[in-house]
Amino acid sequence: MPSELEKLWFSQAALSAWQNCPLKFKYRYIDGLYWPLTVEGKVSEHIEMGRKFHLLAQRHFSGGGAGPVPGEPLLAGWLARLQEHFPLTDAEEYLPEYELRGAKNGLRLLAKYDLLVIAQDKVTIYDWKTDERPPRAAFAASPQTRLYLYLLSSSGFYQGEPEQVAMVYWNPRFPQEPLRVSYSARQCQEDGEWLQRLIAEILSTSAFPTTSKEKNCRFCEYRPVCHGQGLEEIQEDLLELEEVDWEQIQEIALQGVNLP
Repeated sequence: MPSELEKLWFSQAALSAWQNCPLKFKYRYIDGLYWPLTVEGKVSEHIEMGRKFHLLAQRHFSGGGAGPVPGEPLLAGWLARLQEHFPLTDAEEYLPEYELRGAKNGLRLLAKYDLLVIAQDKVTIYDWKTDERPPRAAFAASPQTRLYLYLLSSSGFYQGEPEQVAMVYWNPRFPQEPLRVSYSARQCQEDGEWLQRLIAEILSTSAFPTTSKEKNCRFCEYRPVCHGQGLEEIQEDLLELEEVDWEQIQEIALQGVNLP
């Protein structure tokens, strides 16, 4: 096992990188090769809008106020919907952009939640999506969902039962179409066993092959390294935007945002 993995906290980004392309996982988490992802046009605009919305949501739930947003009518509309659907109350505790780590049964797990809302008898994880389609049912079985719910339920951070934990994907473009994922003790056990198997597989491997799925390469920052294809070539080869797998590029750090 590479020494870098002995101290790695496994995040949803790490787990997704492994599942999408073991070579990408090696580049990032073993070799420490952080290659910049540069995109242009509408894809870049989508990413920037997502970054800005996450920052506005963080400000809103921190109680410091998030608006106004001059010169950005779409973003202002998203903020208005967020404030309408999530008014702040004294009955709940809000933890935006909250990082949680947990080490249990040999697993070193890390999650950064867009928002935790803690009420008297329940806690809800919120994850913001801003792509041009509502949250999809497939999210319920994604590595992110399984890791986030398991870690919150098993780390000792929340003392309630798994049935008192839930996760909600919410998109300001489709405020009436959230995806809510309930949890249970049985699912918590299954997720723990799944994480054990997956991480054991990663730690025991000596081979890191590239993916055979071209779709996984299209918006990967290591595409120039693997395929020798420069940015201009990638831009000429962009697929139609509705085909973009936004889950593939969601790992981009939501930092360095300058609001007007």
